[in-house]
Amino acid sequence: METNLLVFFDISDDKIRRRISEVCKDYGLNRIQYSVFWGTLTKNKREEFCFKISEEIKVKNAKILIQPICEKCFECAFVIGEFKKQKLPEIDETDDIPIDNPKIWNVPLKNLPKTED
Repeated sequence: METNLLVFFDISDDKIRRRISEVCKDYGLNRIQYSVFWGTLTKNKREEFCFKISEEIKVKNAKILIQPICEKCFECAFVIGEFKKQKLPEIDETDDIPIDNPKIWNVPLKNLPKTED
């Protein structure tokens, strides 16, 4: 069974921060902020991911939070802020949300599109 996972990190060393970002992407996690990733992993993949992350950390001032989130709690999460139009999820025409010039956009986190960065 896959579980939603948020990964937050505060790493001052650019090289290590890039390596951690690459590990997140290698495991299929999506960047939702510069140092925040989201995705779903099975329990075995989560354990493997945590092990891989701990191997990459070589400095003591690196801080990483890997937070599993249950489906019920995850469905209550919202992203609020500005998004570029190409990164918005597809919207059903019956939705009453303007997408041409969004100033504030509320999107359930589970519906965010996957990014390539």
